[in-house]
Order: sequence, then structure tokens, then C-alpha cells
Amino acid sequence: MNRTLLAAAAALAVATPLAVAHAQDTVVTTDAHGNVYVMTEQQQMDYDSWPPERQTVYTAWPVTYQGYYWTLSPERQTGWWVLDDSQRASVYAMTPEQRETTWASIIGQMNKMQAKSSVAASSSGNLQFASKGMVQPVPQAATSGDYPICGGKVQDHCIQPRAAGKNYGNRPLDYWPGKPASEG
Repeated sequence: MNRTLLAAAAALAVATPLAVAHAQDTVVTTDAHGNVYVMTEQQQMDYDSWPPERQTVYTAWPVTYQGYYWTLSPERQTGWWVLDDSQRASVYAMTPEQRETTWASIIGQMNKMQAKSSVAASSSGNLQFASKGMVQPVPQAATSGDYPICGGKVQDHCIQPRAAGKNYGNRPLDYWPGKPASEG
């Protein structure tokens, strides 16, 4: 028995430097259950090109998800990032036939969203849609006189006078006018 343990220890001591040298070139991830996934060189290059937030999300996945991710086509990999963790778990738990149907639906929804956003972008000129109520610059066409100034009967497809840089239109008062109009 002691000879068997000694032989195993010697074999491990010889193999360990080779495994460590190989592991230095690749990312080895281990999940909470101790399962290990080793990336190929191409996967490593893709991983290295990701922003740190994406790398963190990837390393938090179970090893089974990490392995499954690399089997997906580039289009499906993009879709995998759109899913949340519970959706990823659902897709992974499906049979191969169910996955195919689900992926067709996911890709279809992504294509519809992309088509809608490209139509919005092409019809909006150089306006940029942003969340959180950001103030955006006035389009060049507005300041060059391509849009009419709003007023009178012109209320659509026009620009407000103050936004066009004109010195007329409603301005804040520099003084308190006295009694509110509702009391007068």
C-alpha cells in the first residue's frame, strides 16, 4: 500500500509542473462545486477582449454554462448575454429540441428589436436616444434654419424659439409679479 501511495505521489510530482505551465496560458475557472473549465486559446482571446464586468459575470456562471456558452454560434452567444440568470438556467435545462425552438424564438426577438432600433435611428437624423433624461444638443438642421420656428399655426415639425437660439419666446421673469393670476 505504501508503495502505491509513493508511486502516485511521484507521478503527481512529475505531472504537476507540466499542468501548471500549461495553466498559466489559459484561464481556468472553478465554480462553487469545484468543477473546472479550461478555455482554449481562441476562447481566451475572446474572454480577454471583454470588458471587466462581462468577465466577472462569465466567471460567476457554473462551469456547465461556461462550457455550453462556447458551443453556441456567435449569434446565439450574443443572445446568451441578453438573457438573465434564470432564463439561462431554463435554456440550459431544456432538451436539445426545445433549445433549438427556444433559440429560434430568442434570435427572432433580437432581430425585431434590432430592426426597430435601426428604423428609429434612421428616422431621427442625428438625435441620439439616451435614458435618464439627458439633455441633447440641438440638431444641426435646426440651427441652420432647416426647421421652422414654432409659433402661430406652426406647431409640428418645428423648433422652439429658445432652442433655436432666438431671443424671443417665453422667458423667466426677473421679478415677482405680485399676486398669482388664480387669485385675481
